[in-house]
Amino acid sequence: MARGMDTRNEGLDLMVPIARTFADTPWLHYGMWAEGEKVSFPNLRAAQQRYVDKLLSLLPAAGRLLDIGGGTGELAHVLAERGHAVDMLTPSVAQAELARQRLGTRARVVQTRFEDFAEPGPYDICVWSESLQYVPLAAALAGTRRLLEPGGVAVIADCFRSEGHSGGRAPGGGHRWTAFMQAVGPAGFEVTHDEDVTAAVAPSMLLDQMVYRDVAAPTLAQLSGSLKARRPMVHGLLSVLYRTFTSRAQRQDLAARLAADYRSPEAFRAANTYRFVRLGAV
Repeated sequence: MARGMDTRNEGLDLMVPIARTFADTPWLHYGMWAEGEKVSFPNLRAAQQRYVDKLLSLLPAAGRLLDIGGGTGELAHVLAERGHAVDMLTPSVAQAELARQRLGTRARVVQTRFEDFAEPGPYDICVWSESLQYVPLAAALAGTRRLLEPGGVAVIADCFRSEGHSGGRAPGGGHRWTAFMQAVGPAGFEVTHDEDVTAAVAPSMLLDQMVYRDVAAPTLAQLSGSLKARRPMVHGLLSVLYRTFTSRAQRQDLAARLAADYRSPEAFRAANTYRFVRLGAV
């Protein structure tokens, strides 16, 4: 990996056209699936809309709001339409440009990491929609509390590692749930809502498997085989460059991701807890 490359942002940037092409959806987050619902790309948008509806139900009716890690601006657009005065942060240059095109003058887009966001606020509401896991926990909570008015609200929808995760390869991710709960009080918050939606979110991993195992892996294998047969010297050179600029661990990680055997709903439920949490600033 080249120094300074942010694969998390690049991965999200890549998911934008995939989501729009295969599922006709602008959202980048997990879906919430109804019991018995077929998990498919055509049904993804409806499942993601349930997620959005759940998130919106936890927000105050109006106020000055900071959307942290707002992606391409879809949530910021919805929030602005609901009457919030919205500022949106994203560390991705590509996502910031898409968000500005989407939002126009309806919301302000700031291209920066949360840790580097030095404006004083104050805000009435901070929203973390699948973005808390990318920021060190202490910095995330301290920064949120600094930005909120006394009595302000932070709403978090994200994946956390459960006690079932003992290390090693597993889908999902995020901060330890127990560590998060232990840090909330000392950071100046009280929990006013906590809902576990892991069972509804976990089926999304079936789509993840489809993308990697059923689309990406055979496509790459076919391209590699065709290139090796028609342009063996070029194939050999690219193979050398790949081994030179990636570590063994990175190559193993890519191979495992393309196989996608470990990225199942069952494995997700075993290692994670997905929560909707509302915190009150005290």
